[in-house]
Amino acid sequence: MQRRLKARRYPDPYISPIQGVRGPCALCRQYSQLTENHVPPEGVGNHDRWIARSYMTTVAASSEMYFGRHFPGGVRFRTLCRDCNSALGGSEDKALIDFYERVRRLLASPLKLPELVRVPAKPNLIIRGLLAHIASANDNGIPVPFDSEARRIFFKEQSLRMLSWNLFYWLYSGEQMFLMRSAFLANWRPAVELSEIYILKHFPLAFMFSRRPAFYGVPNMCKFVQQNDEAETDLPIFLNLRESHPVWPAVAERNQLIFLAGASYGVVARPD
Repeated sequence: MQRRLKARRYPDPYISPIQGVRGPCALCRQYSQLTENHVPPEGVGNHDRWIARSYMTTVAASSEMYFGRHFPGGVRFRTLCRDCNSALGGSEDKALIDFYERVRRLLASPLKLPELVRVPAKPNLIIRGLLAHIASANDNGIPVPFDSEARRIFFKEQSLRMLSWNLFYWLYSGEQMFLMRSAFLANWRPAVELSEIYILKHFPLAFMFSRRPAFYGVPNMCKFVQQNDEAETDLPIFLNLRESHPVWPAVAERNQLIFLAGASYGVVARPD
C-alpha cells in the first residue's frame, strides 16, 4: 500500500517581520525601543485574533504551501516608538474611530435611506491618521517616498492642502482586512495610466491613497480638508457604491493590471 506524503508547508516569505525590538521609528525616525501599532486602530474592531497571508500568496499561490502569520489581539506592526504611538492614538485615531462608528450605525439603520447620505466627520484628522498608520505598517523595513510625506503631514511640517495624494473612500462589506503598500495600478482605456496606490480595507470602510484625480466615482476626502483640524464637515457616503472583494482594486481584470515593486507589501487577514 503506497503511503501518501504530507505536503510540506513554509512560512509566507512576503510578510515575515524583521525581528528585534529596537530600531528607527517609522514616524520620527529616532532609534529607540519599538512598540506595536494597530493598523487600523484597535477601536474600529481590530482587536481579535487574525491570521494573515501576503497579497502575493493570496492571489498567486496555493494556501496548502504556506502557513499564515498570526496576529493575536489585532493586526499590529512593531514600528513606532512609544511617544509616536501615543500621539497617533490621540485625536487622529479618535476621529477615525468616530467615523467608523457613525458609518456602522448608518448601515444598521432600519430606515430606507437615499443612495447619498452625509456623515459628520473630521477629515483633517482622518487623513493625517491614515497616512501615519499606513507609513507605520511597514515591518519589512523598506521605506518609500510616501512615508516621508506622511511623516511631514503627521508632524505638521507640511500643510494638508499641499498633500500630493488623494484619499478615496467607499463602503466595504467583506470580512477580510486588506493592507497594501506601494503597488501600481495600470489601466489602458480610455488612456494609459499608471498610478501608485496604498489601500486599507476593514469593514465597513475602504480607503485608497492615489495620485489619480478621480476613481470610479467614489468621494475624495482631500476635497473636504478644513482650515481647522478639529473642524467637522459632512462627508458624502454613497450607499449604492459598495463592494466585498478582499483585495479590490488590486486585481487584474479587463483593461487593468496590478504591478508590484521591491517595496510593495500586502497583507490579507481574516478572523482566526
